[in-house]
Amino acid sequence: MVEQIKQYWNKTPFAKLSWKQALLFMIFTLCLTTLIFFYLPLPSSLMPTASEVYDCEQNLIATFYLQNRLPVSLERVPLFLRQAFLAVEDHRFYHHRGINLGRIGKALINNLIHQRLEQGASTITQQLVKNAYLDQKRTLIRKLKELFYTVKVELYLSKDQILENYLNQIYFGHGAYGIKIAATTYFGKELEDLNQGEMALLAGLPKGPAYYSPYNHKNAARKRLKQVLRRMVACNYLTEAEFAEYSRQQLNLPGLHTREQQAPYFLDLLQSELNQIFPKSQGLIYTGGLKIESTLDLKLQNLAEKSLSKGLPILLHDSNGLVQPQGALIAINPRNGQILALVGGTDYSKSKFNRAVQAKRQPGSSFKPILYATALNEKYTLASMIDTAPQSYDLGTEVYQPLDSHNPEERGLLSLRNALACSSNVVAVKLLHQLGLESVLDMAKRLGISSSLPKHLSLALGSGEVSPLEITKAYLPLANGGGQIQPTTIRRIFDHKGRLLYQASSTQTPVLNPGVAYLVTQALTGVFAEGGTAANVGSLVDRPAAGKTGTTEDNRDAWFIGYTPDLLVSVFVGCDRNQRPLPGSGNRIAAPIWVNFVKKALADKPKLDFVIPNEIVKVLICKETGAKGTAFCEQIQEYFLAGTEPSEYCSKHRFVKLEVCRKTGLLPGLHCRTEEKTFPFNEQPVEICDLCHEKSFLKWLRKLFRDH
Repeated sequence: MVEQIKQYWNKTPFAKLSWKQALLFMIFTLCLTTLIFFYLPLPSSLMPTASEVYDCEQNLIATFYLQNRLPVSLERVPLFLRQAFLAVEDHRFYHHRGINLGRIGKALINNLIHQRLEQGASTITQQLVKNAYLDQKRTLIRKLKELFYTVKVELYLSKDQILENYLNQIYFGHGAYGIKIAATTYFGKELEDLNQGEMALLAGLPKGPAYYSPYNHKNAARKRLKQVLRRMVACNYLTEAEFAEYSRQQLNLPGLHTREQQAPYFLDLLQSELNQIFPKSQGLIYTGGLKIESTLDLKLQNLAEKSLSKGLPILLHDSNGLVQPQGALIAINPRNGQILALVGGTDYSKSKFNRAVQAKRQPGSSFKPILYATALNEKYTLASMIDTAPQSYDLGTEVYQPLDSHNPEERGLLSLRNALACSSNVVAVKLLHQLGLESVLDMAKRLGISSSLPKHLSLALGSGEVSPLEITKAYLPLANGGGQIQPTTIRRIFDHKGRLLYQASSTQTPVLNPGVAYLVTQALTGVFAEGGTAANVGSLVDRPAAGKTGTTEDNRDAWFIGYTPDLLVSVFVGCDRNQRPLPGSGNRIAAPIWVNFVKKALADKPKLDFVIPNEIVKVLICKETGAKGTAFCEQIQEYFLAGTEPSEYCSKHRFVKLEVCRKTGLLPGLHCRTEEKTFPFNEQPVEICDLCHEKSFLKWLRKLFRDH
């Protein structure tokens, strides 16, 4: 054996070195190793930390994790609980430098006696190193790294810091990592609310989380609790009397406690947004200990969920036991695009399909404001008159003829304002035909519609499929005065050290003339008035508001999208498979849900008016003709973009006063007896009376003198 070692040594380059050179080499190697040991930092901890999501009032609403862990400072860990861990895991923790040689020797002798690995020798520091800095491979290199990092940790961290990291790192079973989550998982309590028996059991769990769980083996759990308390007596942390008292304490076992996820559909969208913000480091979301400040208003979210659930009609239960129809409700601050509430269904446990984001459905007449914005952006005004008589369109492969639900002959001419309020299909298609498909498609894209829309006249009636969030986004410029902004679920993101990583932009991109946005809003206020499609709920709206109903063919889908100056809300209702018609249209199903939510959401808010832009002028016009009103017209006040207001007075209701012949009503001749009469403009007489002549005049004079 010795000869073999010599032969091997002689083959190495070191065999040619003199003893002085070999000594220098050894000194150099020792110095280099020392430098590496003292100056190379510890590797990043492998301990994943959960990220927390807060609502706009800083209420914790969710955690994202690979391991369910929320760190807690050592100061918040009760002294009794710390002592319990020290007693069962490493009672000399504060007296050694990370490696307890006496404990290693004792464990080695004990294992040799029993001829199996029965007793471990790891200190708390070593346990922390194993789990926080190393993988689980059982190799010599890993063992050397463990010793190296253990000494390193003792040099870098104080004993309290090591104990804090350890308590936040260890696994307690049932998916609970760290002492804070363990307390809520097992006992439904915060650390400071635990009794001594519960703390003793927590300290005993890491040795065998499954076996000692009181939910798996009650007797084993009670026995382990007493073992921990007995060790505390041995370490002089307890007296025998305290041992007797604490070992009899009742354990509060309310059932394995897991946090009920709030706003699950909102959180799904938030996670999707996080993946876009961190496309190359998505693992950071679940392991980086991020603090995510969301836009969610938890009060509004709860109200939205209740409003939708209570407002949905129940037609059937599908194969999953889910009520049909389903629906979605989205509430957004129109000024900054922050999503305050989002509901994608009534039961997340039965269906994770997020109808607010993933459902692609025809919006029906709720698309019409986009069409009207296009018209008002071009040559039309709210006073422009359109004939409601049905019109057929030869499209080559078909003849298309939209109809209104009411008798069009009863309407005659309709102003754009009234046509939008009563949702005339005939007027909408005529507008689209006159404007051209491309201009309307361009406006839809500018307002935020990204889905492919059909190049067909039925587009005016909302035949293109969009998601509720997408069509809601298109209403943002109408609600805020012409600015587009990306709806967001996130306000700010901080890393685990409190450094700002991300802040959402609230900058609006101008996409629509503010005056045009205001004109559309003005027209949409009429939806709640008499003759409007949502007049049935108009009396319930107690503040300035604008909105639009939407109903698709055979009442398959129902919509209502509306807004006040400070809140934009959309409601969608429809069966998931589109298999059943609804028992009503948008004004009967979706609008009441909208009103119920908005009234309660804004109950304590001031009643704001829509701000009139500088480019808007008010003019009194004739209600019937849309021309400038005269004293003989039924006048209404209308809003116009400056420069588009009517300049000519109403010709139908202009009147002139004339002296006419009493006998014929014509313009008087020289011998006519006259009277003053009023005539509509262009209906006054233009011919002169030739029936009255001198003879008749003299006869009249003689009669006059005779009478006197």
